[in-house]
Amino acid sequence: MNKLILQGMARAFFASAYADQAEDCDQPLSGEIMDLLPPDIDDAAIHASKTLYCDFENKLNDAHGCDDDGARITLDGAFVWSYGVQHMEGETGDNNAELFGHYAAMQAMGHGVGLSDYGVAHQIYDHVPYLEFGSYSLSLDYFTPCEDE
Repeated sequence: MNKLILQGMARAFFASAYADQAEDCDQPLSGEIMDLLPPDIDDAAIHASKTLYCDFENKLNDAHGCDDDGARITLDGAFVWSYGVQHMEGETGDNNAELFGHYAAMQAMGHGVGLSDYGVAHQIYDHVPYLEFGSYSLSLDYFTPCEDE
C-alpha cells in the first residue's frame, strides 16, 4: 500500500467526519478544516482508508483484469500513477499521491468532488467504491454537545 495515498484518504475521512461532529454538537468549524484537525488521525479514519484502498484496487482489477505486464493493478502501480496520480495538481509526486488519496476518499463519500475533477482517467475514477463515513464513524468524541438551558 502506498502510504501517501493512504494518508490522503485518512485525512479526508477524518476531516469530513470531524467537521460533521462539530456541526452535530452545534460547534461548526470556520476556516480551513484541514488546519483545524487534531494532530493524530482518528483510528476509524485510518481503518476506512485501508478499506477504501483495498476495495478500490479490487474494483479496478474486476473491471480491467491485469495490467499490460500481466500483474494485478495496484494503486501504487504504473497504470494508476500514469493515468491518475500524475494528473493531480500537487507540487511533487508525494503531494500528488496524497491529493489522489484525498479526492478518492471525497468521491467515495459522495461529496460531489472527486478524481474526475482532476483529469484522472475514467478507467480509474469510474471504479472508486462508495464508502459511508461520518461523525458517527469516529472512534472518539472530539466535541462536547451544548447543554440545553
